[in-house]
Amino acid sequence: MAINPNPQHENRHAMAAGCSGSGKSQAIGQKLLPSGYGNRVLLWDPDEDHRATRFEGRAAYARAVRNALASGKGFRLAWSGRVDLPTFEWWCRVVWAALDGNKTTYVGIEELADVSPSAGKASPAFGELLRKGRKYGAVLIMGTQRGAEVSKTCWTQVKQKWVGQQEAGDVRKMAREAGVSESDINDLAPLEFWVKPAGAGEPEKVKLKYRKIA
Repeated sequence: MAINPNPQHENRHAMAAGCSGSGKSQAIGQKLLPSGYGNRVLLWDPDEDHRATRFEGRAAYARAVRNALASGKGFRLAWSGRVDLPTFEWWCRVVWAALDGNKTTYVGIEELADVSPSAGKASPAFGELLRKGRKYGAVLIMGTQRGAEVSKTCWTQVKQKWVGQQEAGDVRKMAREAGVSESDINDLAPLEFWVKPAGAGEPEKVKLKYRKIA
Protein backbone atom coordinates (compact mmCIF):
# COMPACT_ATOMS: atom_id res chain seq x y z
CA MET A 1 0.00 0.00 0.00
CA ALA A 2 1.31 3.48 -0.88
CA ILE A 3 2.40 5.44 2.20
CA ASN A 4 2.99 9.03 3.34
CA PRO A 5 0.51 10.96 1.17
CA ASN A 6 1.53 14.51 0.33
CA PRO A 7 -0.92 16.48 -1.84
CA GLN A 8 1.68 19.25 -2.34
CA HIS A 9 3.58 17.19 -4.93
CA GLU A 10 3.60 18.82 -8.35
CA ASN A 11 2.10 16.90 -11.27
CA ARG A 12 5.02 15.85 -13.50
CA HIS A 13 3.28 13.07 -15.44
CA ALA A 14 4.07 12.98 -19.17
CA MET A 15 2.94 11.12 -22.28
CA ALA A 16 4.96 10.55 -25.46
CA ALA A 17 3.04 9.36 -28.53
CA GLY A 18 4.59 8.50 -31.86
CA CYS A 19 4.47 5.77 -34.48
CA SER A 20 7.25 3.21 -34.88
CA GLY A 21 10.47 4.98 -35.81
CA SER A 22 9.32 8.39 -34.58
CA GLY A 23 11.81 8.46 -31.70
CA LYS A 24 9.26 8.09 -28.91
CA SER A 25 11.58 6.02 -26.71
CA GLN A 26 14.37 8.52 -27.37
CA ALA A 27 12.13 11.30 -26.06
CA ILE A 28 11.33 9.27 -22.96
CA GLY A 29 14.92 8.22 -22.34
CA GLN A 30 16.53 11.59 -23.07
CA LYS A 31 14.02 14.06 -21.67
CA LEU A 32 11.51 12.41 -19.37
CA LEU A 33 13.07 9.54 -17.41
CA PRO A 34 16.22 10.05 -15.30
CA SER A 35 19.24 8.06 -16.43
CA GLY A 36 21.33 5.67 -14.37
CA TYR A 37 20.48 3.82 -11.18
CA GLY A 38 20.51 6.64 -8.66
CA ASN A 39 16.74 7.21 -8.70
CA ARG A 40 13.76 5.02 -7.87
CA VAL A 41 12.57 3.80 -11.28
CA LEU A 42 10.03 1.07 -12.06
CA LEU A 43 9.53 0.21 -15.72
CA TRP A 44 6.97 -1.62 -17.84
CA ASP A 45 9.31 -2.17 -20.78
CA PRO A 46 8.40 -5.30 -22.77
CA ASP A 47 10.51 -4.29 -25.80
CA GLU A 48 13.58 -3.56 -23.65
CA ASP A 49 13.97 0.03 -24.82
CA HIS A 50 15.63 1.23 -21.61
CA ARG A 51 18.60 0.03 -19.60
CA ALA A 52 17.48 -1.70 -16.40
CA THR A 53 17.62 -4.89 -14.36
CA ARG A 54 14.97 -7.06 -16.07
CA PHE A 55 12.49 -9.67 -14.91
CA GLU A 56 10.01 -11.98 -16.64
CA GLY A 57 8.57 -13.72 -13.57
CA ARG A 58 6.11 -12.12 -11.18
CA ALA A 59 7.56 -13.53 -7.97
CA ALA A 60 11.11 -12.51 -8.91
CA TYR A 61 10.03 -8.99 -9.84
CA ALA A 62 8.00 -8.44 -6.69
CA ARG A 63 10.88 -9.77 -4.57
CA ALA A 64 13.35 -7.46 -6.33
CA VAL A 65 11.12 -4.45 -5.66
CA ARG A 66 10.81 -5.36 -1.98
CA ASN A 67 14.56 -5.80 -1.65
CA ALA A 68 15.26 -2.54 -3.46
CA LEU A 69 12.91 -0.62 -1.18
CA ALA A 70 14.50 -2.17 1.91
CA SER A 71 17.98 -1.19 0.71
CA GLY A 72 17.16 2.51 0.71
CA LYS A 73 19.18 2.93 -2.49
CA GLY A 74 18.19 3.86 -6.01
CA PHE A 75 16.97 1.16 -8.39
CA ARG A 76 15.87 0.62 -11.98
CA LEU A 77 13.71 -2.51 -12.28
CA ALA A 78 11.95 -3.43 -15.52
CA TRP A 79 9.17 -5.88 -16.30
CA SER A 80 9.90 -7.52 -19.66
CA GLY A 81 7.69 -10.59 -19.40
CA ARG A 82 4.12 -11.35 -20.41
CA VAL A 83 2.17 -8.46 -21.98
CA ASP A 84 -1.55 -8.56 -21.30
CA LEU A 85 -4.04 -6.59 -19.25
CA PRO A 86 -4.09 -8.88 -16.16
CA THR A 87 -0.29 -8.78 -15.95
CA PHE A 88 -0.26 -5.01 -16.39
CA GLU A 89 -2.84 -4.59 -13.63
CA TRP A 90 -0.69 -6.79 -11.37
CA TRP A 91 2.37 -4.67 -12.19
CA CYS A 92 0.45 -1.47 -11.40
CA ARG A 93 -0.48 -2.90 -8.00
CA VAL A 94 3.19 -3.69 -7.31
CA VAL A 95 4.08 -0.11 -8.23
CA TRP A 96 1.30 1.26 -6.03
CA ALA A 97 2.59 -0.75 -3.06
CA ALA A 98 6.10 0.68 -3.61
CA LEU A 99 5.10 4.37 -3.54
CA ASP A 100 6.18 6.62 -0.69
CA GLY A 101 5.06 10.25 -0.63
CA ASN A 102 8.38 11.22 0.94
CA LYS A 103 10.31 10.01 -2.11
CA THR A 104 9.99 10.36 -5.89
CA THR A 105 9.34 7.17 -7.83
CA TYR A 106 9.52 7.34 -11.62
CA VAL A 107 7.07 4.96 -13.28
CA GLY A 108 7.91 4.33 -16.94
CA ILE A 109 5.31 2.64 -19.13
CA GLU A 110 6.17 1.76 -22.73
CA GLU A 111 3.66 0.65 -25.40
CA LEU A 112 0.66 1.63 -23.28
CA ALA A 113 -1.86 0.95 -26.06
CA ASP A 114 -0.98 -2.77 -25.89
CA VAL A 115 -2.54 -2.94 -22.40
CA SER A 116 -5.32 -0.38 -22.83
CA PRO A 117 -8.70 -2.13 -23.11
CA SER A 118 -10.26 0.97 -24.72
CA ALA A 119 -9.87 4.69 -25.22
CA GLY A 120 -12.40 5.21 -22.42
CA LYS A 121 -11.92 4.67 -18.72
CA ALA A 122 -8.55 3.36 -17.54
CA SER A 123 -8.34 -0.13 -16.04
CA PRO A 124 -8.75 -0.13 -12.22
CA ALA A 125 -5.18 -0.43 -10.87
CA PHE A 126 -3.74 1.72 -13.63
CA GLY A 127 -6.46 4.30 -13.10
CA GLU A 128 -5.59 4.49 -9.41
CA LEU A 129 -1.96 5.20 -10.30
CA LEU A 130 -3.02 7.92 -12.72
CA ARG A 131 -5.43 9.65 -10.36
CA LYS A 132 -3.68 9.22 -7.00
CA GLY A 133 -0.03 8.41 -7.69
CA ARG A 134 1.15 12.03 -7.66
CA LYS A 135 0.14 12.37 -4.01
CA TYR A 136 2.49 9.47 -3.20
CA GLY A 137 5.49 10.74 -5.16
CA ALA A 138 4.84 8.95 -8.46
CA VAL A 139 5.92 10.53 -11.74
CA LEU A 140 4.29 8.58 -14.58
CA ILE A 141 6.16 8.68 -17.89
CA MET A 142 4.09 6.90 -20.54
CA GLY A 143 4.72 6.06 -24.17
CA THR A 144 2.60 4.64 -26.96
CA GLN A 145 2.64 4.16 -30.70
CA ARG A 146 -1.15 4.63 -30.89
CA GLY A 147 -2.11 7.61 -28.79
CA ALA A 148 -5.72 7.51 -29.98
CA GLU A 149 -6.18 4.05 -28.43
CA VAL A 150 -5.08 4.75 -24.85
CA SER A 151 -7.46 5.80 -22.11
CA LYS A 152 -8.62 9.41 -22.21
CA THR A 153 -7.79 9.48 -18.48
CA CYS A 154 -4.10 9.45 -19.47
CA TRP A 155 -4.40 12.55 -21.60
CA THR A 156 -6.32 14.46 -18.93
CA GLN A 157 -3.88 13.56 -16.13
CA VAL A 158 -0.54 14.36 -17.76
CA LYS A 159 1.19 17.72 -17.45
CA GLN A 160 3.28 17.42 -20.60
CA LYS A 161 2.45 15.84 -23.97
CA TRP A 162 5.10 14.88 -26.51
CA VAL A 163 3.55 14.17 -29.93
CA GLY A 164 5.72 12.85 -32.73
CA GLN A 165 5.04 11.32 -36.13
CA GLN A 166 1.65 9.57 -36.32
CA GLU A 167 -0.13 6.91 -38.31
CA ALA A 168 -2.68 8.51 -40.64
CA GLY A 169 -5.67 7.51 -38.52
CA ASP A 170 -4.27 9.14 -35.38
CA VAL A 171 -3.23 12.50 -36.80
CA ARG A 172 -6.45 14.40 -36.02
CA LYS A 173 -6.70 13.37 -32.38
CA MET A 174 -3.00 13.82 -31.69
CA ALA A 175 -3.02 17.26 -33.29
CA ARG A 176 -5.76 18.25 -30.85
CA GLU A 177 -3.80 16.89 -27.90
CA ALA A 178 -0.67 18.79 -28.99
CA GLY A 179 -2.57 22.00 -29.71
CA VAL A 180 -1.31 22.21 -33.29
CA SER A 181 -2.71 21.66 -36.78
CA GLU A 182 -2.86 18.34 -38.60
CA SER A 183 -0.35 19.66 -41.12
CA ASP A 184 2.03 20.43 -38.25
CA ILE A 185 1.89 16.75 -37.28
CA ASN A 186 2.21 15.53 -40.87
CA ASP A 187 5.32 17.68 -41.37
CA LEU A 188 7.20 16.08 -38.47
CA ALA A 189 10.40 14.12 -39.19
CA PRO A 190 11.81 11.33 -37.00
CA LEU A 191 13.00 12.66 -33.62
CA GLU A 192 10.82 15.77 -33.97
CA PHE A 193 8.01 16.41 -31.48
CA TRP A 194 5.43 18.98 -30.58
CA VAL A 195 5.60 19.42 -26.82
CA LYS A 196 2.46 20.75 -25.15
CA PRO A 197 2.58 21.82 -21.49
CA ALA A 198 -0.47 21.75 -19.24
CA GLY A 199 -3.10 24.46 -19.38
CA ALA A 200 -2.90 27.32 -21.83
CA GLY A 201 0.84 26.99 -22.51
CA GLU A 202 1.86 27.18 -26.16
CA PRO A 203 3.22 24.05 -27.88
CA GLU A 204 6.92 24.01 -28.73
CA LYS A 205 8.62 22.06 -31.51
CA VAL A 206 11.59 20.04 -30.28
CA LYS A 207 14.15 18.15 -32.37
CA LEU A 208 16.28 15.50 -30.69
CA LYS A 209 19.53 13.89 -31.73
CA TYR A 210 19.69 10.12 -31.51
CA ARG A 211 21.80 8.72 -28.69
CA LYS A 212 22.10 5.47 -26.84
CA ILE A 213 19.62 5.51 -23.97
CA ALA A 214 21.14 4.88 -20.53
